Amino acid sequence: MLGPARTRRLRSRTLAALLLLPLAIAIQALCAHFPDAVEALYARGVFPTLVAVVAWASSCFQFSVAELGLAVLCFALAWGLAWFVRALLRGKGRRAHILGRATVVLLLVAGGSYVLFLLVWGLNYQRLTFGRLAGLPVRPSEKKELVALTADLIDAANRLREGLPEDARGAMRLADGPHAALARTVLAVPALRSRYPWLPRPEIHPKPAWTSPLLARLGIGGFYFPLTAEPHIDVELPDSEIPFCASHEVAHELGFAREDEANYVGYLLCRLHPDADFKYSGAYLAGRQALAALASVDRSEARALDSRRSLAVRRDVAALAAWLARYNGPAMKAAQRVNDAYLRSQGQEGVRSYGRMIDLLLAERRAQSN
Repeated sequence: MLGPARTRRLRSRTLAALLLLPLAIAIQALCAHFPDAVEALYARGVFPTLVAVVAWASSCFQFSVAELGLAVLCFALAWGLAWFVRALLRGKGRRAHILGRATVVLLLVAGGSYVLFLLVWGLNYQRLTFGRLAGLPVRPSEKKELVALTADLIDAANRLREGLPEDARGAMRLADGPHAALARTVLAVPALRSRYPWLPRPEIHPKPAWTSPLLARLGIGGFYFPLTAEPHIDVELPDSEIPFCASHEVAHELGFAREDEANYVGYLLCRLHPDADFKYSGAYLAGRQALAALASVDRSEARALDSRRSLAVRRDVAALAAWLARYNGPAMKAAQRVNDAYLRSQGQEGVRSYGRMIDLLLAERRAQSN
């Protein structure tokens, strides 16, 4: 029999558990209707200070604080599950109470975690679009604009690929290796900030994920962990992919949560980078995205432009295809479904949103021509 004080505490916890997660979701939905306020109060108010402090703390450690924390969390979950099963087996007359208590704790943890996620980063999904912030009006484009953009990106990739180091198969190789290349990612941030002075100022370079073999099997090139402000990169990727993936995750750290916008900002970071391997990686990725967009409109035109790729670029395409074939399987397909569900929960159009950076590239091209 519970005393009055314990009964009141249990009721208050139960009420908080039931309301916390729905309240967080409601706040997120409400913010989606006021992007100007989110931009002013959160994206340029609370978030820059929060991410700067958290990134500074994380940068004090060479290892990934996020991956260590996730490992501890997995251990805690396993221990909690074992305790729950044992309690159910031993407490035959108290199973309903044990189940209710576990449910309350689970709801409190889920609600608290989501509130923390929104506070430290998640509300960036509800900020103004990068197109509006950068003065790039995004609108439907004619096919000839897409053809011209694709041709320019392919030609740029061909030109930038010349003279880069290669491995034994002739694929592009990072001269200093993936780990050292990650440390060079932030060299482009000052140039980007000179264009957009309102960007926040964290400068933690992406960290190589020690879970890279697992990420490769899941088809994940990298991830940004908001609670520690750490970008992580799968160093199992082909070298030609790593500079862009690293720049993409840095774009998330700068507050661009939407995947299509992080792709575009990642491309800008590569283009503004002082090193040729980063410049090439950005043009190479953007060219692939543009070709895929063109193929959905005119396959014959896309095939004609694909034939313009240099032999060196084709070797990089082949290296990526071989990497995908090596790791493709049920785990990768399951991870894609989970990622798709997450993106939809944040108001994006699933994994298809990764290809919409083309609209921003086209808008930029029109702005430059005018």
